[in-house]
Amino acid sequence: MAGLDLRVKQDKLVRDKVVDALREAILDGALQPGRRLTERELTELTGVSRTSVREALRRLQAEGLVEESPSRGLRVSIPTAEEIEQIYEIRAELEPLVVRLFVERASAEEVDALASVAHEVTPGGDGNKDVLDRFDKILLDGCRNPMLADMLGGLYSRIHALRRVSAATPGRMAVTKQEYADLVEAIRNRSAADAAEVARRHVAAARASAKIAMSLLEQDAD
Repeated sequence: MAGLDLRVKQDKLVRDKVVDALREAILDGALQPGRRLTERELTELTGVSRTSVREALRRLQAEGLVEESPSRGLRVSIPTAEEIEQIYEIRAELEPLVVRLFVERASAEEVDALASVAHEVTPGGDGNKDVLDRFDKILLDGCRNPMLADMLGGLYSRIHALRRVSAATPGRMAVTKQEYADLVEAIRNRSAADAAEVARRHVAAARASAKIAMSLLEQDAD
């Protein structure tokens, strides 16, 4: 076709790799909430040009993972109390819907996989973030609604730091483990109503824990 140019530009590939690397560092906690981000430091850390870093930061700012610092420049985002309340209001509606759809649409193999991951939660232990992420993924895949999965996935990214700090709060993972066990039982019984109720209780407990986690993050950022 005349005039059509589909060649991939190398700088776009580099930018996307920088976005992926920085996003992973933020979600894993290597770049902590409130951490100031400078183009100079990130250029040194990533080994790419300032232009690529600048474009990557714009992308992450659009995703809500990076925000303007009260002093100057950019920093890793710290969600406000208002944002947290709004996010958990949405979660309280969407997560019960996800589990209802999972009950209706998930295969027996997916239910077994969910139960297996739920069993891996270790109260008082490390490594729970990966377990929670895998639990979420099985639920979101099994609900068979990609748009719903994208919406919740975006919310989880916005509160990634809260979920990580909350998971380390004494007693929180013991409660989560029981909530997951109750959810799996309701799903195995194919009771959409019971599963949705467990999901609502889980979000309510998570909201309370998130408020504690936010105060800890704000202390660390000060």
